[in-house]
Amino acid sequence: MARGGGRFLDLSEGEREMKRLGQVLKNFEDGKDLRKQMTREIRQTANPVRQEARAAIRSMPSKGGYRKGRPLRAAIAQKIQIASRPTGRFVGVKITAGQTGSVRGFTHAARKTNFGRWRHPVFGDSANWVSQNGEPGWFDNTMLRNRPTFRRAVRAVLEDYANRIARRI
Repeated sequence: MARGGGRFLDLSEGEREMKRLGQVLKNFEDGKDLRKQMTREIRQTANPVRQEARAAIRSMPSKGGYRKGRPLRAAIAQKIQIASRPTGRFVGVKITAGQTGSVRGFTHAARKTNFGRWRHPVFGDSANWVSQNGEPGWFDNTMLRNRPTFRRAVRAVLEDYANRIARRI
């Protein structure tokens, strides 16, 4: 997983096309609404990838017993979000697994479970530490596996909006 807390689904040419479309849409009277619709449709194409990542973390084996508070895997799954920006400096679509600070103080749970192994003190006792194993690559592998399908879906949305713009000109 990228250090910034997410994995960019690199669209390369698609990103440039998305940026151009976003800039062109600014010139139309209803451009803001069209941009919102385009962003919404792109986010919808990313939703199956997000759901697959959520399923991957939920299916990670758990060796722990009963814990007070929210389950760790459910908290990580809830923090998997989609961000889409059609204009500006960082154009693109990003799926992130955010921080989970509210779950037993385990702030970077998504990153550490994706890495595969982490250490922590037992019940906050700094003299007694244990290692725990996660599911290596549950997030990264899901993103990499879905990249080609996702690129095609985003490209289809961008082409649809490019055709809409072309019909207006």
